[in-house]
Amino acid sequence: MAVSGKIPEDQEKGVIESVTRWGLVLLAVIAAIGALLRILSPARLDVTHGLDQVTLLYLAVAGGFLLLRQIKTFSLGQLKFELIEKIRERQDKQEERLADIALILPLLLPWTEVKHIKNLFARTTAGYRGSHLVRNELRRLGSIGLLTRKTGRHISEMTDDTDFDLAEIVELTDLGRRWAARIQEIEPTSEKAM
Repeated sequence: MAVSGKIPEDQEKGVIESVTRWGLVLLAVIAAIGALLRILSPARLDVTHGLDQVTLLYLAVAGGFLLLRQIKTFSLGQLKFELIEKIRERQDKQEERLADIALILPLLLPWTEVKHIKNLFARTTAGYRGSHLVRNELRRLGSIGLLTRKTGRHISEMTDDTDFDLAEIVELTDLGRRWAARIQEIEPTSEKAM
């Protein structure tokens, strides 16, 4: 087994980004020192000739922000401050987990309820026959957030032994559409496995 001396591409990018950030921080520190010298030095010792104070201060502030991006946490006694970037990463991970959970929960549905979701997604909803069982299934799907009633419509309209078009009364929610799409992806795979 040969060992390559080449650095993996993602590590190389990380090193380049880190060097670039620290280089910019160094330039900003130099600019801050220049701004202080310009403000504090007597007129005859003008060591920062050609740069105005505002430009130097802007560079210093930008450098301060870059420096804060490099520092992941800052502790002061009992207080611990984490950068917004780190907090956003955690929130994104939590949102992904919640989205995954929302997709998994409906997998506990009976096949009859799954059939309603698939029919609404495929727009094959004509010819439904009303019954107590169908009304209960649709109410349950609504209670877990997979479908919603259309404005001014009620599930109770689906009286026993009457034919109706399901899509005129209910529609899929965003979660319902995402879940229906996931069913479409999963079913061909499970059929091939059998």
